[in-house]
Amino acid sequence: MTILYITYDGLLDPLGSSQILPYVKSISKHQDEVVVVSFEKYERLLQGKDTLLSELQSYSIKWKPLRFTKGLGLMGKFWDLSRMYLMSIMIAFKYNIEVVHARGHPPAQVGLFIKRISNAKFIFDFRGLWVDERVDKEGWNLDYLFHRIQFRYFKRVERKLLMHSDHVVVLTHKVVDEVMKLGTIKKSRITVIPCCADYNLFNLAINTHKIDSRISLDIPLDAFVLGYLGSAGKMYMLDEFFRLFIMATKVRKDCHAFVITPDTERLKQLMDRYLKNGLSDKFHIRSSSHKEVPTLLPAMDLMVSFISPTYARMGASPTKIAECFASGIPVVANSGVGDVEQILDQLDGGWVVDPLSEDGLMKTIQNLDIIGTKGGRRLRDVSRPTLGLEFATKSYQSVYEKLV
Repeated sequence: MTILYITYDGLLDPLGSSQILPYVKSISKHQDEVVVVSFEKYERLLQGKDTLLSELQSYSIKWKPLRFTKGLGLMGKFWDLSRMYLMSIMIAFKYNIEVVHARGHPPAQVGLFIKRISNAKFIFDFRGLWVDERVDKEGWNLDYLFHRIQFRYFKRVERKLLMHSDHVVVLTHKVVDEVMKLGTIKKSRITVIPCCADYNLFNLAINTHKIDSRISLDIPLDAFVLGYLGSAGKMYMLDEFFRLFIMATKVRKDCHAFVITPDTERLKQLMDRYLKNGLSDKFHIRSSSHKEVPTLLPAMDLMVSFISPTYARMGASPTKIAECFASGIPVVANSGVGDVEQILDQLDGGWVVDPLSEDGLMKTIQNLDIIGTKGGRRLRDVSRPTLGLEFATKSYQSVYEKLV
């Protein structure tokens, strides 16, 4: 079939390189052609467009990048959405599109429209409870009337998109029943595909890799390193990560922390607030591209993933957990976030704790060495069948076969 794939995220974004492009490439191997509409940041498009176009020549993929509108607020979003509609309509008729695959809620609005004006099937790649996530991330404050109006409008849109989709892809088993209720759709029209990692990119963190990465970061080779990977938004409970680290340093003198994040300034502010008495010397921060992450992860003995367990989080699948497992690094996480607790339990991949409980954090610290032993080749091997890119590839192929 000929596929139109629409995403508001850029293929040149870190998210695009880890969670969009690998899936699009795998889909293209089983279809006649995939035409991709994405929104790219100007600087990244300028630097990476030619390289990516050259890379895509070996796949049956046509890429139609549009420039992401920055700095115009709501008007910018409307402008981008209107261009998304126009470009998608042109492509739908030019290429005789048979399936429109929309990643996320705004592209799904366009996908449903394409379905209505053509014979195309519509896949809603749900990605999570986007409308409620906007509140979690403080994009909308429901104390304000205008934000409440937007919230209610998009909840109605969400219901309509689910009801009229031919198939829905979600990230977690936990959210399936909620999606069925929101869209009054049957379970047979829903497929769970978690955020997976390319296990060929993330090599097992053997001792040589650990030594190399720690030397480059000026971390003692004999340290026990608590790691963090990702953004520094409020929902990621970094206050509790600092709390865990400070408590750990009082119990064991070899404890260091290493954070890989694009939000280095935010982390430095938190360091100034929390770290006293020379502890900042044991706290290491690095900003990196997605391609550099596999070489930096081996510096960690375990990775901490604390995320606020709100209603919207039932649909969340943290990519960093799959990436750490691919490197053989265990994870300390809290419950109430998608399928994370079940995954850690089934794979024996780490430790679940309430980050707001001082007793829980202290028990975690007392068991750091035991948690560390849960990593290694065993963790990489047992997690690959369900969190490796191969699993996502087969699952998406199954979704397309159902439409046929």
